Amino acid sequence: MSINTTSHHLPATPSPLMQRHVLQRVEETLLRRFEGTVTAETVRSVVREVVADLKRGARITTFLPALAEREATRRLQAATPAHEAMAVAA
Repeated sequence: MSINTTSHHLPATPSPLMQRHVLQRVEETLLRRFEGTVTAETVRSVVREVVADLKRGARITTFLPALAEREATRRLQAATPAHEAMAVAA
């Protein structure tokens, strides 16, 4: 008796539709988080720039949204006046 097996590996490239949806959620999260400190256009621009930078060197894009959120957050924090004031005080 043989048992049929299948590969349960995730695809190296997720669905483009799903990835767009997740990146849209990342953008919305960052818009709420930085509301009042950074303009909405700046948030959108930073997210687009980070995604483009990451895609350029990516062979596997499964974790692209998580990496993009982390890097965009870092860049936006560096651009906020509160962060600049803390850097000067240190």
